[in-house]
Amino acid sequence: MKLIDRIFLALYSLGTAILSLIIIVAHFNKEVYHEISFALIKYQTKLEYIIIPAIFFIVSIRFLFSRTKKRNLKSNAVIKHTPYGEVKITMETIENMAYKCARAIHGLTDIKPSAHYNNDHISIHIKALVLSDVNIPETAMTIQKKVKEHIEETTGITVQEVKVIINDIASQSKKRVQ
Repeated sequence: MKLIDRIFLALYSLGTAILSLIIIVAHFNKEVYHEISFALIKYQTKLEYIIIPAIFFIVSIRFLFSRTKKRNLKSNAVIKHTPYGEVKITMETIENMAYKCARAIHGLTDIKPSAHYNNDHISIHIKALVLSDVNIPETAMTIQKKVKEHIEETTGITVQEVKVIINDIASQSKKRVQ
């Protein structure tokens, strides 16, 4: 929830609590009931008094629609059901598997995988640096193929895509032999 929504919610809750308290007190106290009745009659005659109820109405509609919007929340784990129970494989596990698989490919450094689970499929994004003597398209295709095969074979989960993002060319430091 955004900060502005939290502020609106706090003010809305405070206003609703005050209004509810006034209505409860009016039920038990005739004097308060008559004061409220007098205020409502006076309230009907002035157009500027419509501002506060209009604001409450707008905020109510905002909260109604903000809660009913479909949210695309990142799932923390893939759940597989077996005859013996339930198996949960976390996204962190998938990311570590993708990292180890990509690390084995020559020419990559600074590998940073991220995994996302949507509708029984996994998408994996791998950001990395490559060495200057590496064929980037060939290496990217190798990463995609090996990571996809490895994750599908070891987890049984369908990998929808493996995106490879090459951020830059890594600087190679040559060691001197003395």
